[in-house]
Amino acid sequence: MTEKTDAKIIKFPGMGLEEDDASESTNPVLLVVDDDQDILRVVKFYLTKQNYTVHAASGGNEALAILKENPRIELILSDVMMPEMTGLELLKIIRDNKEYSEIPVILISAEGETSKKVAGLNLGADDFITKPFNFDELMARVKNHIRLRRLQKEVLIANKQVMHVNNMLKSQNEKLIEDLEQARGVQMALLPDVLPESEKFQMGSRYLPAERLGGDFFDIVDLADGKKLGVMVADVCGHGVSAAFTTAMTKITFRNSCFNSDDPAEVIYQMNEELFGNIKSGFVTVFYGVLDLEQETFHYASGGHPPLLLHRYKDDSIEELKAQSTFLGSFNGLEFTSDVTHVSKGDRILFYTDGIFESQNMEGEQFGLERVNALLRSHKNEPMQTLLDTLINTLVDFIDGMEFDDDITVVGIDIKL
Repeated sequence: MTEKTDAKIIKFPGMGLEEDDASESTNPVLLVVDDDQDILRVVKFYLTKQNYTVHAASGGNEALAILKENPRIELILSDVMMPEMTGLELLKIIRDNKEYSEIPVILISAEGETSKKVAGLNLGADDFITKPFNFDELMARVKNHIRLRRLQKEVLIANKQVMHVNNMLKSQNEKLIEDLEQARGVQMALLPDVLPESEKFQMGSRYLPAERLGGDFFDIVDLADGKKLGVMVADVCGHGVSAAFTTAMTKITFRNSCFNSDDPAEVIYQMNEELFGNIKSGFVTVFYGVLDLEQETFHYASGGHPPLLLHRYKDDSIEELKAQSTFLGSFNGLEFTSDVTHVSKGDRILFYTDGIFESQNMEGEQFGLERVNALLRSHKNEPMQTLLDTLINTLVDFIDGMEFDDDITVVGIDIKL
């Protein structure tokens, strides 16, 4: 080895670091590379005393062989000036090898070797110790680099775990979204595919769930061989999967009941009896009306639902068809009553859920039934579907970018008797 004039001038100021200052529970594994056997023995002895596991190599090739056989090596101390393979050459090989590239390397150089220090830093050296070195300084630097290396490994492992968890969550979320989309498709299939229409009436509808799965629902049935038309709108408390299941049950109970009686109160009574005990939480509000196309009457009953709106064409008045009663699903044996009103050509009946008038803008102001009434009057000569589209567009403009807090359902009947 050349330029070794100060190689054996080593200061021993004492052990420097206490035994209990050694690294974590697993002894750190180090590799010391130097062609000076005296320095190798002293450094290895000193490090071993501090509970480090030390491998010693007298040259670059031997160091590479030790690295290959000992994957747990956490730090390399290497002299710069060595025959056959210099410390800089060894450092370059280490940094170019994926297996070793992350291992910290501290180079040991003689005083005045500034150019070699610069070259070492450019090659990726983590630190330098200048000969003659102080062992307190050496131990402090070794300990700090071991600590940093272990912290980096912990962070890397933690990041990998986080990435693994994120990938799992992403996969589960994608599966959940796929399941929700399928459930949404099933729920949408529960709604009428095509709205009935005849010379005596025309219909329109809009349905906007606040989430992928909504809690609103409506159904339309042909009764008495086309002489009567039944329309039901329901609002399930809540949103999401549980509300969707309740919606499906509401559909089944309505279909099980609506063909057994022309009396809306009796139908709602039967629905409540079936729903009671099957709804674990929440409730359902329902409004059901039967339009008698021959008698020109409208029979209706409510299960805790907001009143319908009846727009009289002749005098441009708007009536609230109220039938106060209790919501469905929480109590059995409830009594419901039906009311009846006459209808005439040009009259319009609007079924809706509370989301239409309770939707708020950024100032917290509700859309309100007054705006709904005003639209009924100002668009009374337009087709029902056009009216409902205008109503929803006006509502969207009113909330001005705010999200809907509740599902929106409107169903209208245009009387053409």
